[in-house]
Amino acid sequence: MKITRTEAVIFLMLMVGSALANSQSNSEQMDEWNALLISLRTAKSIQPAKGFVPDELTAVRIAEAAAIAQFGEDIIKAETPLKARLYGDVWIVKGTLHPQGAYGGTAVVKLSKVDGKILFMVHQH
Repeated sequence: MKITRTEAVIFLMLMVGSALANSQSNSEQMDEWNALLISLRTAKSIQPAKGFVPDELTAVRIAEAAAIAQFGEDIIKAETPLKARLYGDVWIVKGTLHPQGAYGGTAVVKLSKVDGKILFMVHQH
């Protein structure tokens, strides 16, 4: 069977078109994220009256997630319950030392009540 030049060109065009269609489906996923980024340029964020971290439970959850990421889940879970206290617009969250009064230290996290930003983190020894 002999393939003509026209048939070869058509076959090649079909192959290139198919490859482009496959690569386009992968880029469509990225385009969705790019579209989101573009739409967020003019969007206005909510500004909660009580801040993004309005209460002790929220402060503990944020601090716990950040501390686990830095120090490991086993270490932080051993320091539960975590407790928080608000000083102005800054939450200080600390772990519980077991047994009470034992020698050692716990994680301590300071975070902004206004925007939830981690301001400080340490694991005391």
